[in-house]
This record gives sequence, C-alpha cells and structure tokens, in this order.
Amino acid sequence: MKTANHTEVREFIFQGFSSFQEHQLTLFVVFLTLYILTLAGNVIIATIIHIDHHLHTPMYFFLSVLSTSETFYSLVIIPRMLSSLVGLSQSISLEGCGTQLFFFLGFAITNCLLLAVMGYDRYVAICNPLRYLIIMKWRVCAMLASSVCATGFSLSLVQAVAIFRLPFLRKNHTLVSEFTFQGFSSFHEHQLPLFIMFSTLYILTLAGNTIIVTIISFDRHLHTPMYFFLSTLSASETVYTLVIIPKMLDNLIGPSRPISLAGCATQMFFFITLAINNCFLLTAMGYDRYVAICHPLRYSVIMNKRVCIQLLGGACSIGLIVAMTQVSAVFRLPFCTTKVAHFFCDIRPVMKLSCIDTTVNEILTLIISVLVILVPMGLVFTSYILIISTILKIASAEGRKKAFATCTSHLTVVIVHYGCASIAYLKPKSENTKDQDQLISVTYTIITPLLNPVVYTLRNKEVKDALLRAIGKKLS
Repeated sequence: MKTANHTEVREFIFQGFSSFQEHQLTLFVVFLTLYILTLAGNVIIATIIHIDHHLHTPMYFFLSVLSTSETFYSLVIIPRMLSSLVGLSQSISLEGCGTQLFFFLGFAITNCLLLAVMGYDRYVAICNPLRYLIIMKWRVCAMLASSVCATGFSLSLVQAVAIFRLPFLRKNHTLVSEFTFQGFSSFHEHQLPLFIMFSTLYILTLAGNTIIVTIISFDRHLHTPMYFFLSTLSASETVYTLVIIPKMLDNLIGPSRPISLAGCATQMFFFITLAINNCFLLTAMGYDRYVAICHPLRYSVIMNKRVCIQLLGGACSIGLIVAMTQVSAVFRLPFCTTKVAHFFCDIRPVMKLSCIDTTVNEILTLIISVLVILVPMGLVFTSYILIISTILKIASAEGRKKAFATCTSHLTVVIVHYGCASIAYLKPKSENTKDQDQLISVTYTIITPLLNPVVYTLRNKEVKDALLRAIGKKLS
C-alpha cells in the first residue's frame, strides 16, 4: 500500500488552444463559420426530408436521424469551445463536465451505429431489391433507430458513471495495490478436510467435462445442435473452474497469498464472462429443446449450423461486454482495505473494500444481474411451458416419456444454476453472513460445474452409448 494526497476538485479548466494564443481570433472565425455551416446544412437536410414525401424512404429516414444527431452532437461541444476562444470562462463544474461527457459519448456512439444501419439499408436495397420494402418496413426502421439511440446512451451512461466514480473529491486516502483473501479462515481446523473434498470435486469436474467434450468431438452420432451446445457448455465450465479453484486450493493448504489489483481484475473479468456465457448457453439449449419438440419437422432448418454459431457468438459477446462494463466500474473505485471476505474476486466482496459510497455500483450490479439472470431464466421457463403443453398433446405414453427424457437433464442443470445465481446476486446484500455467502459461492463454482457432466452422463442414454462405444473401441 502507498499513501497519496489528493486535492479536492470541484471544477475543471480546459486548456483548449492555449498554445495558439496569437491565432485564437482566427481560429474563432474559422470554427464559427464551420459550425454555422454544419448547423444550417443538417437543419436543411432534416427539414427537406420531413416536408418532401418523395424522401419518405428508409434511406432518407436514417439520414434525417443522423443529421439531427449530428446537430445535437455539435451543440454539446462547439459553443463552449468558441466561448473559450474569445476569452470567456474556461472552467466547467464537475456536474457540467459529466453531462457534457454523457451527451458527447451518447451522440458519438449513436452516429457510429446509425452509419452501420445505413450500410445495412444499402445492402438490402442492392442485394435484395425485390424484398427491400418487406425487410426495411417502417416498423423495422423505427426499431433500428430506437435501438441505436438506446445502445448509444446506455453505453454512454455506463462510461460516464465509471469515470466520475473516480476519487476527484477524495483527500488523504490509502491506495491499495494488492488484496488478500480471507477464504475459509473461520473453518481453520477443517481446512485440510476441505482441501481434500474440494480437490476431489475439482478433479471429478475436470475429468467429467473433458470426457464430455472429447466424446462429443469424436462421436459423429452426437454432432447435433443439442450436443454442440453441451460440449461448449462443458468447455466453458472447465475454464470457469480453472479461473477460481486452483487459487482457492492453494490458500487452503498454506498462508493466504496476496493477489495484485491487476490479477484480481483479471480473475473477476474471466469469472463474469464465463458465468454469463453459461447462463446464455443454457438459454440456447432451452431454445434448442423447444424447437426439437414443438417444431420437429423444421428442426434441422431452424437449428442449422449458422444459427448455432450465432447463438454461441451472442452468448460469448454478451459475457464479454458485461464483464468489461462491470470490471471497469468496480476497479475505478478507490480501495482502502486489503482483506477480501471471500475466496475469489467476486463483485460485492471487492466493492466492500472501497473508500467511497458504492450505491451506484450496487445499482449497476443489480441491473446487470436482473438482465443476465432473470431474463434468460424467464426465456428458458417460457420455452418449457410451451414444451410441456406440446408434450401433453402427444397421444402415446411412450412418446410423452421419450419427449420428457430429452429435457429433464437440461432442466435439472437450469434449476440449480439459475437458483444459485439468483440467491447470490439478487438477494439483499446484508441478508446472509460471510460463511453463508461462501457456501452459496461454493455451490455455483464447484458443485454446478460438476453437476453438468454427472447429469448428462448418468441421465442421457446417447452420451452413455457414445461412452460405451469409445471404451469398446479402445479395448478392441
């Protein structure tokens, strides 16, 4: 740890073009002229497109939205820059700076995404001209424009909040460069039995998931969407445990070794990425079961290879984006203490070490938890309501039994996985003790990854048959 003094900051001052002191009037005239032309041009474009019904097409709709966005984008920055060029106040309050940053980022990201949407519009117009009016109907255009704006300002809000959580107003606090895990220190006399038990479970988890991935890779009978998602989930669970458990086991058999700030951030990043990835992979598996049972004749068409890869890519992308957002928000906080009341760098235990109020971070964590736990859980259970209603319509008892058998393994994993995640991240932060929190964490970091191979191996006839075929080939 090292101590640093910080001056209390209430406003910022722009240096601007201070190095061009003798040319500031010239710069003012040039920039003012360009600014007036920009405003006039964008206002004219937006007005003409609005008035002339010949221009009421998707292409010009997006152009008018872009012109409007560019107008506000320039209003956020240029007037203040011009005023500083002619000698007016160059200071800006902390709140004013945060507001300017928020709108600047919001409109900048919106403009980037609007240009991407306009590119898609041109692609449809040129490559699919006969279907252009069907694909780019007004509802689609409105949804694209609103989604672009929502994405731009959501990312802007996250970035602005993360930056302005920095300790601009802090004085004389201690900067922490490493953390120490308290781990299972309250179970000191039982640490060796815990080490043996967790090591055994960890070895079984690694072995089970590795066997599943290997069997699915080599047995062509299992080259189906269902087993593609299962092998991906097993691989993700394997890496997920590697991120957390070795360090935990190391701390159980000796004095707790410190972890650097960068190491803690890296562990949290991979933990969040893989945990969210697993949540959405389970959702994709639920969708796969829904299509297989409710639309069996169209299954191979709907769940083609490209769709499977897109679902996997979507799950991974969401995990990466959320992890980057969450880790950036947490590790911009100033930390004053070093002892993490946990056995790995989880979000809430690390935030508790901060010198400042973490209410904004708690709200961000809750919002993210709702989106990545309740939303996919809701989708999975909705798919199972539709699946069960379809199964009940099957005439033969044997047919109903077979249909239920294809879902029970997945449903078992889903209930345990989402149940543990909901208890860990959606409960009030002061509800459980440290030991209870760690018990819940042990469940979703050790038990759940082991549950996946156990359930899918013992309850799945196809996997058991593939395993027997592999053993038979090896023996022969």
